[in-house]
Amino acid sequence: MDKRIIYLIAAAAVCTVANAQPKSGGRCPAPIYARDFSKMEVLDTTQVRVRYAFCAERIDDPKTYIDLQRLDVGQRVVKYYSEFVYQSDSLRTKYAKEHPNAQAAPSWMGVMSRDYDQWSEYEWSDFFFENGQLTEYSQMPQWLHKDNSWYTEPAPRQAWKLSTIATSTEGTETQTILGHKCQRATCRFRGRDFVAWFAPDIPVRRGPWKFQGLPGLILKVYDTDGLYSFEAVGIETRPHPITRFMEYKNYHRSTRERVWKMQRQYHENWFKAVDFHKGHVDSAGNMVDDGPMSVFTKYNPLELE
Repeated sequence: MDKRIIYLIAAAAVCTVANAQPKSGGRCPAPIYARDFSKMEVLDTTQVRVRYAFCAERIDDPKTYIDLQRLDVGQRVVKYYSEFVYQSDSLRTKYAKEHPNAQAAPSWMGVMSRDYDQWSEYEWSDFFFENGQLTEYSQMPQWLHKDNSWYTEPAPRQAWKLSTIATSTEGTETQTILGHKCQRATCRFRGRDFVAWFAPDIPVRRGPWKFQGLPGLILKVYDTDGLYSFEAVGIETRPHPITRFMEYKNYHRSTRERVWKMQRQYHENWFKAVDFHKGHVDSAGNMVDDGPMSVFTKYNPLELE
């Protein structure tokens, strides 16, 4: 990899970004490339679309979310992805088409959530469920797009335990979300304990991210350590196309284990991953390489195993 020399003023700015940690863990600069909306294929049509606030500080204010995410449920295909990233890429594609001679394009367009300029695998990955399989297309952080990857695994399932009045540890087994009376369920999944609230009156056995399998749509789920949360903020039944970017064909085929390790590695030490070097300008005006940078940031991923 070509080393990148980062000089004193720039180093201070980037270190501030790298050390600004939300409760979900370490962060990296967001990708600088917009996905091309002119090259997409339609896979299915939605029967239900659900929007989820991801790690919201205030559920009524999207600017306090880490992300706003979509669950698109079709007859054959289910897709889960970031609405904020999707909209930004769409607007950036339009901008590039309308300004072909522009020397630079905006790095972000649309709603600016609280960490819009920082990368997380939960925002920059698209998940597709089809024929009992899960495929993740993972877009990597800034200057690491060469590592964009995809893998397929059997669609994960959770061993849910439905709560009752007698077994509930929170004093209640129901709550109302978006006007739907929801029932409580719990599970342990890939190293974490989760609490979910699902709506039996919506016969869709899906939920945010990789959660599924309850007898009703999952409208809220969070881990018991209080690091990650998903909560539905909108449901619609108007049909929408379920699409996939053609450029995913250029991603590297991989495995879940390798992609998981890369994502964690980049969160923990993005500077080392991109081969950043410290530098200064000497008295003669020459740029001098002071050696590689390494800034370790402790990271607490959603999946611990």
